[in-house]
Amino acid sequence: MIRWHVLPLSVETKDADKVPAGARYVVADVFAGSPSFQTLPKSPDEAVKSMIDAEKTMVSGDGGKKAYTRVFEGLQSDRGRAALFHCTAGKDRTGWANATLLTALGVPQETVMADYLASNNYRNAANEAILSHLPAAQAAVYKPLLDVRPEYLNSGYDEVKATYGTFDRYLKDGLGIDARELKELKRDLLVG
Repeated sequence: MIRWHVLPLSVETKDADKVPAGARYVVADVFAGSPSFQTLPKSPDEAVKSMIDAEKTMVSGDGGKKAYTRVFEGLQSDRGRAALFHCTAGKDRTGWANATLLTALGVPQETVMADYLASNNYRNAANEAILSHLPAAQAAVYKPLLDVRPEYLNSGYDEVKATYGTFDRYLKDGLGIDARELKELKRDLLVG
């Protein structure tokens, strides 16, 4: 089993990851060398823009391409396909990793979006707990950073189209996944 860790915004963590016995721990720093999240937004609109820009960086930034290439290389090299990937909140960097994998496998985009947006339900209590401790103005700025929104994921897909033309070209030219490797992923991960 490979346990992927898509680096948090701050490398310093209060608790170390607990890696299962026999797992290989791999760090994939999506925002390496990126200007994403270098400054805090000052308004809700700035927060939304920073999330949209970060999603684009995941697709076309050097760190994003390298990190997601590593994730897919791990899936290709581990024929058992047991992999876990996560990040600080488990919604943005892991959200794009999951959306990329599901899209590569041919899952309909509506299903991919529904899966992505489910993080709002799963994270609701934790997000509300954070926001309830902030002054209203600060909570309004912070909320877009805690949410997942269709425009965030769609900006990733839009960046794929703008940079690569098609999702298949993104897989091939951006992540180095050729037709044979994609066929193997589909064979190993799809049922039916």
